[in-house]
Amino acid sequence: MIQRRSFVAGTAIAIALPSLVHAQASGGQIRLVVPYGPGGSTDTAGRVLAERMSSDMGKTIVVENRPGGGTMVGMVNVAKSKPDGTSLMVLTTTAALQPAFDIPMQIDPQKDLAPIAQLADIPCVLAVNANNPAKTFAEFIEWVKAQPGPVHYSTSSTGGLPHLWGEVIATRTNGKLQHIPYKAAAEALRDAVAGHVPAFVDVTTPVDAQIRAGTMRGLLCGAKARVANIPNVPIASELGVPELEAAVYFGVATTAGTPPEIIQQLNAAVNAALKVEAVRERLTSLGFIPTGGTPEAYAKRLADETVRWRKVIKAAGIQPPA
Repeated sequence: MIQRRSFVAGTAIAIALPSLVHAQASGGQIRLVVPYGPGGSTDTAGRVLAERMSSDMGKTIVVENRPGGGTMVGMVNVAKSKPDGTSLMVLTTTAALQPAFDIPMQIDPQKDLAPIAQLADIPCVLAVNANNPAKTFAEFIEWVKAQPGPVHYSTSSTGGLPHLWGEVIATRTNGKLQHIPYKAAAEALRDAVAGHVPAFVDVTTPVDAQIRAGTMRGLLCGAKARVANIPNVPIASELGVPELEAAVYFGVATTAGTPPEIIQQLNAAVNAALKVEAVRERLTSLGFIPTGGTPEAYAKRLADETVRWRKVIKAAGIQPPA
């Protein structure tokens, strides 16, 4: 079932974007596809963006939830739409990870979709149960190596970015750190908090609350700068391991073949929205770090991340998500 919510307001950017307005007039209202169901943080972030862009552009933006297929359902829908800038989507890390598995896909996200702008990051974090003797990342690595058997870390799934990042960390433990996938991040975190699994690897939300509460200890964050919700957790560059920077990231994309001038106009609208303090505060409250940027920078990040994680997938023999 497609869930819809519309936002209409001012005309500031619409006046400045005649080509886009013309495309919308001929192609109908803009829609923003979210490849997950309603109510989650990605859906909320999409609606916050849609509301602000609607206000700035003076146009209706309808949010459509199209979950399924590890976000492929949403990507296929937008890829097969008319290339006129009226079909947008919140693109996720899977646009880089799925091609990295080198398996047949319905579409190639990086060829059949056109990047508009980066939207936000949610950094990865390594945390251990508060009773673990390791107080630092270096101590954790040595503790894992010293154990007689394998040490497990939990994540929300097989083949997701937290799993891949965990495998990079595991290479520092002589293979002693091993993955246990769960069906959801909440389940993976629950068992880590209970002490059933020594370590938890995922994005900063929702483990940040457990770190602040003292039930989990954050040892490493993959962000480029310290994260406001977990300010005491050191980042990779501070620990001398900048290669361990990693984040689940989101962007906005449209149908490949959309005219460049429309891409640039949409890029300006996304970046304008991300400069609004109320938007930034709302995204931050959801655990996102607002980013923004050019279409070219977003396209390069997707391509670079595919190369980066393909190497990890092959080295660790990781199977694609079911």
